[in-house]
Amino acid sequence: MPSHGPKSALVTIELFFRPFIESRQAAFKAIEHLQTEHPGRIRVVYRVMKVTSSSRLHYATLEAYAEGRFDEFLAELDEQQSASLTDAQLLAVAHAAGLDDAQLAEVLKNAPPEFDRILDENARRYAQRFHNHQPGVLINGEFLPSSDINKPAELEHAYEDARERALDLLDRGVEPSELAQAFETQAAPNPLLTQIQVNSPDDTIGEMPSSPNLASPPLELAGMPSLGAAGARTIIAVLCIPSTSASGCRAALRAAQKVQEIYANRVRVVWAPFFDVTREDAAELGILADAALCAERVGASVSDFGSPTSPGWDWLQATIEEISRFHRRVTAERVLADLAPLLHVDEAAFATCRAHQAGTAIRWVEAAVRAGVHASPSTVVGGRIYPPITDANTLQALVAAELEPSGECDGCLRLDSIVPAWRSSDGP
Repeated sequence: MPSHGPKSALVTIELFFRPFIESRQAAFKAIEHLQTEHPGRIRVVYRVMKVTSSSRLHYATLEAYAEGRFDEFLAELDEQQSASLTDAQLLAVAHAAGLDDAQLAEVLKNAPPEFDRILDENARRYAQRFHNHQPGVLINGEFLPSSDINKPAELEHAYEDARERALDLLDRGVEPSELAQAFETQAAPNPLLTQIQVNSPDDTIGEMPSSPNLASPPLELAGMPSLGAAGARTIIAVLCIPSTSASGCRAALRAAQKVQEIYANRVRVVWAPFFDVTREDAAELGILADAALCAERVGASVSDFGSPTSPGWDWLQATIEEISRFHRRVTAERVLADLAPLLHVDEAAFATCRAHQAGTAIRWVEAAVRAGVHASPSTVVGGRIYPPITDANTLQALVAAELEPSGECDGCLRLDSIVPAWRSSDGP
């Protein structure tokens, strides 16, 4: 990762930028000037982002750093009139900055996987910490908007505040090499204080609680359709049922998928059935739910074999699409008859599973009601049951709280004084 300043610096500034575009702005120059004013105390990490044009400036920028010509390359870029450089123009700029022509030509032709890994990590970090895409930087993990960066007094104040926080952590026994992780831990948000933007549910069962409650006993999610790595640290559970009237189910699933894309292998989305078992079409909904559980058990194939989805998840998505296609009430048996050959399900095994699984979904729903679920859809994060969360930013804030280092995992800091208080009291 391109950087200026020692790794043990008291203050780390993460500067997200697209070469030529943000690197020409005043905020970029202000951060670099601050680092030169405090070279031993500030480390600037340059988080290069992909340029949206056809130019491959991002690859050339990382190669420039690898060759030790980072500053020279950015200086040459400042002389250009456009970010849409052809490979030939990019090679000319790099040559003027002192890069190896043959080496850069090879990078532009076949970018190293490590470069893509860095770019992807920077994009994830940006998505995780800049929810509203407001321009700015991270100073010891805390966001500072560009409007403050361009005010010398505000920028200096932010630096001094970050330095004081670093010195305080050092006084409490944190090693200099652990400062960055310590700041991440301190900034861990309390999910109980997160402003939750929720939608009205499609169905309610009983009286809704005034605040999110922990499922008790915990919901049994093993064997449910899922998206993401099985060993993910955090699970988002969406409890609902696909039907022509259940628009909230689709919206809650979409929000969960967006958050899973941001955190990749650290988050898994699980779907489980939930609906009012006294409604007129409960039997039909139970058939649809049981079928998804059987698809998870028996297996279903789709064209994208590299997808991080389970068979039941693929079946669930196909069910939602099939129901939407009719734009009217369609029987569960009709949906199953259409999907089984489409997803190449072993129909004999599927039929046997359905016979054994009949009623399983309704029994699961009844258990979920006893555990404290009262709405369809419901979104469950960290074991807490929320009404349907269809806003991805809201859901991301809750997931971020769960993923921040807690001092209770391998490799995490084990200092009680910096573990967020909510985790040692009634946190999940």
